[in-house]
Amino acid sequence: MDVNEKSSEPQTGPVLSTSAENSEISSNRDDIKAHRGGTSRRVVQVCVTAALGGFLYGFSANAMSGTLAQTSFITLFLTTTDATSRMDGLLASFLGGAFVGSIIQAPVSNRWGRRSANLAAAFVSVITGILQSASYHIEMLFVARVLCGIGAGMVIANSPVYMSEVAPPHTRGLLVGLQGVGIVTAYIACSLCGLIFSFVQHPVQWRLIFIVLTVAAVGFACSLLFLPESPRWLMENDREEQARAELERLHKTRSDPNGALARAEARQIKAQIEAEKNLPKGYFYIFRTPHLRKRAFCSILLWIMGQGTGITAIANLIPVLMGGLGFGNTLQLGLGCAWTVAAILGCMVNVTFIDRIGRVKLLVIGGITNATILAAMTALVKYYLNTTYQPGINALVALYFIFGFAFTSTIECTAYVYGSEIWPTHLRSEGSTIAYASFFGNALAYSAPINLALKNIGWKYYLVFVAVTVVSTAILAVYFPETKNLTLEEINAQFGDEVAIKLTDAIAAEVRTEASYRKTA
Repeated sequence: MDVNEKSSEPQTGPVLSTSAENSEISSNRDDIKAHRGGTSRRVVQVCVTAALGGFLYGFSANAMSGTLAQTSFITLFLTTTDATSRMDGLLASFLGGAFVGSIIQAPVSNRWGRRSANLAAAFVSVITGILQSASYHIEMLFVARVLCGIGAGMVIANSPVYMSEVAPPHTRGLLVGLQGVGIVTAYIACSLCGLIFSFVQHPVQWRLIFIVLTVAAVGFACSLLFLPESPRWLMENDREEQARAELERLHKTRSDPNGALARAEARQIKAQIEAEKNLPKGYFYIFRTPHLRKRAFCSILLWIMGQGTGITAIANLIPVLMGGLGFGNTLQLGLGCAWTVAAILGCMVNVTFIDRIGRVKLLVIGGITNATILAAMTALVKYYLNTTYQPGINALVALYFIFGFAFTSTIECTAYVYGSEIWPTHLRSEGSTIAYASFFGNALAYSAPINLALKNIGWKYYLVFVAVTVVSTAILAVYFPETKNLTLEEINAQFGDEVAIKLTDAIAAEVRTEASYRKTA
């Protein structure tokens, strides 16, 4: 049937292009492979710089971790009878603000661009860094943490969208996964700052880390001035020439010196955007439409599993948890720093293998591995927390380190990549909101009560992490489609949508155009 005969029927997804040019293209596989190989220095620089957004989020989130163990902070804020509730509230207020920020970023990103949304987030982070460092009352600190969370939520939800839209398909996992590397690197920086500042004998001691946060936010804002706007956002907003120019600068490599891949991508992106431009938008449309609803469920389940491991709660409270094992303040902070080093090593493993093993396999491996480790931690917490039995305490400390490595080597970076790449361009920011609403909603659910939970039910709280991780991993294994090495447009087919033009066909067309030009030149 001719596509024009279908035009009267209601459409729920992009229409398959039937252009004679696209359907009749044949190509030499070696030419296509050569053009798809390699990653330009420019795109690596752009993604590394964009990953500073992950660093800003990680520093914002983890700054409070070491602060809770600083003597000057304890003296000022945690000598009251409700000290435990205050600690939980400081963690929860940030996550609540971040939940709001992940929602705000979508309309900002859609209207003014991905880069502009991150600039707005950086501005909020600068202001809130100043407010936190200047807080003299717990109420002021609570408000500042909420606002800090809004800026951090915007940047963590928007940055992987930007990075996925500038990265080439064959190394997108590695490049977008740098967000996770940035976050965990910030954890290391926070831990080092906490350890160094613990030796400062002055009431300003605990404020120093928030001054560093302010400087980091200013640095991130300045770095954004050197980044291009997302080519896909430019194409969607009728700035085709600029989009094509940015794609060529980003994806021209030694194996493709004439930029055939970039032109092929521009051809594919334009065709897909044209096919989708008249489709509805919004969250109601997403949950009413089967192929989009599946993406939404994948985005939500992704972080039910990820946060269900308890990673955010444990990462934010490593110094406190080490205190429960009988270590002093300095050693608590030192062990927290060492834990983040194990986590960054895991991230390096993750980004190295994500484009080889695949997203879904890594997530399943991570879910099974972390559930096993958490089960062992549960037993050790039950018998050795708040005891003096040194072998049991040492084993529990070792498992904390193994857990951090296991999570970041399988789930951390993979989840940031998968949640941003499964959505079509016209709904990618809304899709990121859904993913990070789940991220922060689940983080809040597990982190907000953790101090009270560990105080009241102790080791049994770890059983919640085990149960959630096991069940969600089992569902994920059979429900999530694989996306590795596909362009963002070709991922549509994994969810039952049509792809306007395959990249291999688009590359073949560009190769033939090059050959024809050389013959006539």
